Amino acid sequence: MTRATIDLLYRRVPLFHHVDLRVLWADTDPAGIVWFGVFFRYFEQAEEELFRALGHDRTKLLADLGIFMPRTSLQSRFKSPARLGDEIAVGVGVSAITDRRIEYAFDIRERGTGRLICDASYRVACVEQQTFAPRAFPRQIVDLLAPALTLRERSTERDVSTEREASAERPRTR
Repeated sequence: MTRATIDLLYRRVPLFHHVDLRVLWADTDPAGIVWFGVFFRYFEQAEEELFRALGHDRTKLLADLGIFMPRTSLQSRFKSPARLGDEIAVGVGVSAITDRRIEYAFDIRERGTGRLICDASYRVACVEQQTFAPRAFPRQIVDLLAPALTLRERSTERDVSTEREASAERPRTR
């Protein structure tokens, strides 16, 4: 599947990885439409598969590092229904990384038509497994997820460094 770009909650976000799914009976309500809470399971699955696509099992990696990554916020927009039997693609990318927060971006589209069903983002923090004390993300997590960082984020970083260089070269006037 080609890399998709979505307007995620009013920002352009290119998505890095896609997971193909089929809507199952257990995912739907009596009307045969996916119940909204199921979408969040789809997002979790896409995040899990993102780690695998980047070469690591997320559960093992977090255990080895002694951390958890709890969700701290979630935003979503539902654009059209997903129905029993629909073939869907769940896209995931990383829209921001700081020392204490990672923001994932998601979209769900009908395979074949590209119809947007839902887009969303959520933020995760990093805490120690034993104490749940907040901490910075280990370098291994930041380095692992760097390839999934959106192009918009990368171009913004480049623009900021270019602007810093340009302002350093400008003569100062009083």
